[in-house]
Amino acid sequence: MDPISIDIVERTWKRMASLSERKAQKLAWQMQKEQPVVVAYLLAVDHDILTQDERELLFYIGTVVWQIMSRGSKPLPTITEEDIDDAEARNIKMTEYLQGETETGFVEATRTILNNYGQPEVLRYVVEALMEEPEKDVVIRDDSIGALFLDLKTVVDCFDV
Repeated sequence: MDPISIDIVERTWKRMASLSERKAQKLAWQMQKEQPVVVAYLLAVDHDILTQDERELLFYIGTVVWQIMSRGSKPLPTITEEDIDDAEARNIKMTEYLQGETETGFVEATRTILNNYGQPEVLRYVVEALMEEPEKDVVIRDDSIGALFLDLKTVVDCFDV
């Protein structure tokens, strides 16, 4: 898929942020119908380590990613469990590699990964969304951000074909 433009990312992000609860629920049902494996993944992944607030954020950002990627140059494939497993395995391998790097090596390796990533604006959105100050009474732990990022990158990777 061609890279999604920053314009599409920003417009979709703003549209999603302004949805009524009723429209958001309707969209969640549409996602369940079109991408049941992605929905199941977002609801189940890291369930044992994430709080309810973190799981809700993961699902919300994952839904926004689905909407952004739906506006790409090609129709989205229906993601399979194998697609998720393969993307997740690649991301775990990347994480293990980065953990073995020195600080300088880590920064350089991360820069190389990001510069060669197929959907840099979508990934930038994921990072910005995870780093936003949460709403009042919502707690997102700093040590959960990495897991949330990898889970969301797995979804982006699956859609970027």
